[in-house]
Formats: sequence, structure tokens, C-alpha cells
Amino acid sequence: MRSILILTGRDDLTADAVIEELVKRGEDVVRYDTGDFPTASRLAVSLTGDGWTGSLTGSRAVRLESIKSVWWRRPNEFRTPGDWPGHARALAVSEARSGLLGVLGSMPVRWINHPSRDAAANYKPVQLAVAARCGLDVPRSVITSDPGHAREFIGAEAVVYKGLGGGVIGPGGKRQFLPVALVSADQVDDGVSGTAHLFQESVDKAYEVRLTVIGDRMFPVAIHTGSEAAQLDWRTDYQSHRYEVVGMPPNVERGVHRLMDELGLFFGALDFAVTPDGRWVFFEVNPNGQWHWLAVRAGVPLVEAMADALQGETA
Repeated sequence: MRSILILTGRDDLTADAVIEELVKRGEDVVRYDTGDFPTASRLAVSLTGDGWTGSLTGSRAVRLESIKSVWWRRPNEFRTPGDWPGHARALAVSEARSGLLGVLGSMPVRWINHPSRDAAANYKPVQLAVAARCGLDVPRSVITSDPGHAREFIGAEAVVYKGLGGGVIGPGGKRQFLPVALVSADQVDDGVSGTAHLFQESVDKAYEVRLTVIGDRMFPVAIHTGSEAAQLDWRTDYQSHRYEVVGMPPNVERGVHRLMDELGLFFGALDFAVTPDGRWVFFEVNPNGQWHWLAVRAGVPLVEAMADALQGETA
């Protein structure tokens, strides 16, 4: 039997739901946490004319040549022995990443998503430029470390300030993000010169849409927010949300297909605002965004769609 490999940690409810669905369908599923490598896992492969063959052993062993698809879900960082010197641990992690991910990434199977594509698409400036080229409506935006440039862009009306990256791991292992904020020109000072900043025009929203894309299938869900904080950033107040499955304009659907193709993504969680006059304004695509809560709260068959995709064998 061919196997489906899911790369994620042990505490992942989204993966749990998809694994349960795949097992019901009779699939062989191997769950593997990269955080186990190399301390609690072994890689033993050899190069042949068909690529790398051999075994990856974690909680159970899997032959690489038996794998038909891989879900790059929520893998943890590689871990090395804690009593090694810091420089040795850093080198070992670098070698582990290059070795294990290099071997797995060379497999000509379906990836959701391939880690190299995932990493490249995470750059927000890349997303915005590609989205604009693909015909999607993108807010007026600047990325700058020049206070004068920022004040000139802002002008008399407040604009939205957003983080460019996915945050950092702070004290206690908790991920910290830059909050979305409204910023006026008089709030910009010389501190802007300390790093790069993203400023975008403020978009008048009737509601927002989280669009989950799995292959050729698209699942748009409207998010109607019920608080002032959620109106600016819906992630700040999930309790105020009301969800509704909605249709999508054909021109937006075409633009999304082009965007996903150009970024090389099989899966994406895309965020849009829909204006009172019906324009769909693109904000971002998260190549590994969360979606299980929409399956539960909005009744969208995302678990089944992900299982369908992982059962496919086309790269």
C-alpha cells in the first residue's frame, strides 16, 4: 500500500481531522514531526537512478518510495541534544534541515505545499506584486524605511500599518506579531528608519472573505464582524464573527487561479475585503493558513477536500 505522509506536530487538531477522514477511506497515513529529527528519528536513504530510496523512521517507519503525497502542515523545528555546545547545535540543525528536507523535497509526488514554494510565497511583497499582475484588486501600498516617504503616502487620511512577516517566537515560545493599526502622518517619526514597514490605504469593508483554495477547488466564506476591533482585523475577535458561504465573481476566481499558479501553490488561505460597492480587494495569501474552524463553524467540506487532494498522486 502507498502511504500519505503528513508533516506536523503532535498537537494539531486540523491534521487530526484529516487523518481520521483518510483512515476511514482506507488510506495508510504516516504522521511525522520533523522536531523528532535527529534525536528520536532516523533517516537511511541511498541514491539510485530513480532518486533517493530508503527509510524514514519516527514513531513508525516509512519507505520513501511508498509515499504518494505529502502535506507540509505544521512541522516543528529540528531538535538536537541539549548538552551540545550552541555552535554545534546550530550546525547540526542546519545539516538536518538540508539533509532531511532535501531528500523529502526531491520526491516527485504531490506536495501541499512544497516547502520551497511555501517559503517563497510567504514574502508579502512578492504576494502583492504577483496579485496585481494577475489582475486582482490590491490596496495602494508602500514599503518603506523613509519617514518622509511614509508621511507623503499617508497624507491627510489615516492608513493601515501591517507587519510584513509572520512574527517571531517570543518568551515562553509564544509567537508575537505586529498588530494591524491605523496610522496618521503625525504618528510617523524617525523610528521608521529602523526597519522596513508596510503601509496600505484603508479599505471600506462591507465584510471580509477567507477564501480557502485546495487545488482547483475554492471555498469562499464571508466573515461578518461584530466589533470595532474585528472590523480592523478580524483575527482579534473571533467571538464576534458570523460566517456565510458566498459566491465569487468570475474575474476574481480567474485572478486567484493565476496567482496560485504563479506562486506554485496547491493550497492557500486568501484574505479579501468586499467593499460596499462589491469590489473584492486582495490582502494576502497564507500558504499554510488555518482553516479547520471554518469547516466547523461554516459547515464547509474542507476536511473532505483536503483528504481528496492527498489521495491524488499527481505532482
